[in-house]
Amino acid sequence: MDVAVLGATGTGRAVVGHFAGAGHAVRLYDDDASAVMDAIDDAEREYGVDATESVDGTTGLESAVGGADLVVDAGDDPERDRRERLAAAEELIDRETLVAVGDPRTSVTAVAAGLRRPDRAVGIHVVDDDASVVEVVVADATTADARDRAVEIVEDLGATPVVVGDAPGLASARLELAAVVEAIRLVEEGVAAVEDVDAAMERGRGRERGPLARADEMGLDRVLEGLDDLTDRLDGRFEPPGLLREKVADGDLGVRTGTGFYEWEDGERAGPADPNPGVEVRSAAPENPDEL
Repeated sequence: MDVAVLGATGTGRAVVGHFAGAGHAVRLYDDDASAVMDAIDDAEREYGVDATESVDGTTGLESAVGGADLVVDAGDDPERDRRERLAAAEELIDRETLVAVGDPRTSVTAVAAGLRRPDRAVGIHVVDDDASVVEVVVADATTADARDRAVEIVEDLGATPVVVGDAPGLASARLELAAVVEAIRLVEEGVAAVEDVDAAMERGRGRERGPLARADEMGLDRVLEGLDDLTDRLDGRFEPPGLLREKVADGDLGVRTGTGFYEWEDGERAGPADPNPGVEVRSAAPENPDEL
């Protein structure tokens, strides 16, 4: 399969790495030649691909998308510019070419609005670094054929496809952040200790890391940024707890700084950080049961 990637961004680099790593021919487009070469070098280093075998770089839109089976817009510029770029690309591609938006911060429906055939537009959003899970986003005009072809492409990458509607943020990220918010509130309100909150998920739900440990691994500043973004675009469900804002303001960002909700040593939890409330209990039973 021939894949055209539009945008030498972090998202573009990841798309190049995952598709080239799966054996597909990839062409990376950007109007900045230096950015293209740097992104290809980064993809080689981060994803172990041999760019000489499967990746070409170009500053020409026609040379990038001509003959492509899949065009992925990976830009991080304003929505209007991305809509215009895909509309220009559509004039140069075959009728059956699938068009995808790679940035989960952007509405697929809005970007595809400039296409003559928005029915072929989907979102392809990589959830994790190893691309084990990829969300296939169905926009307002997406047909069943386009959805099914996108699912097949994701499966060909060796990933698990998750079909979702066109809504703000990654669905999987929203689920994880919702768990993080509630976990922080339990600590903030003194309902449970840090380790007990995580134990409920790690042992009770079979997860390797509980929500507070995962927040530390993601970086509390990134967690706060994600929650603020979802709060702006959705509602109060994702309002960041005050305790999270305090930790970020104090520079306690998790694994990266050695302290978050846990103290960390060499990437391993060394114990809970403050605050770490315990559940209050009586020191002893009253001598007179009537005092209860």
